[in-house]
Amino acid sequence: MLQTIRLFLAVAFLFTVVSAQAQTPIKCGHMNLGNLLEGLPETTKANKDLEAFAATYAAKGDSLGKIFEAAATTFQKEYQEGKLIPVVAQQQYAALEKQQKELENYQKISEQAVSIKRDELLNPILTKIYDSIKAVAKENGYLMIFDTSTGAALYALESEDITPLVKKKLGL
Repeated sequence: MLQTIRLFLAVAFLFTVVSAQAQTPIKCGHMNLGNLLEGLPETTKANKDLEAFAATYAAKGDSLGKIFEAAATTFQKEYQEGKLIPVVAQQQYAALEKQQKELENYQKISEQAVSIKRDELLNPILTKIYDSIKAVAKENGYLMIFDTSTGAALYALESEDITPLVKKKLGL
């Protein structure tokens, strides 16, 4: 009899705790990550460093572009004036095509280098921000924090992936 009462009290207590937790409202927050990122002094410095880095590639690219343009203009003028025999014209045209491909390749390489440098400069800043968001969420009991500039979740309490259940519901 005493065990039955204890069991009943334990079940009643458990039910009360579960009911209280179920009625606790879900706490979500939001922020504009883009505005925060733009306002940080570290971001301003990173952007200046990136601009300086990109400028070196741009200067060389401009120089290569001017050299190519001058060579193409000279070739076109000499060709139209009939100053080039066909064999020489073909050789110069092939050289111009090669020069153009090298210029295009340089542009791709410079874009990749700038992208890598951007990541190198911004990733530590973003990591610092995400760590701060996670800490604020945990300290203040937020279940989720959304970025109003993109609609993405910046933080979410660990949860169960329901993809398999949705696939099952879809018959997949």
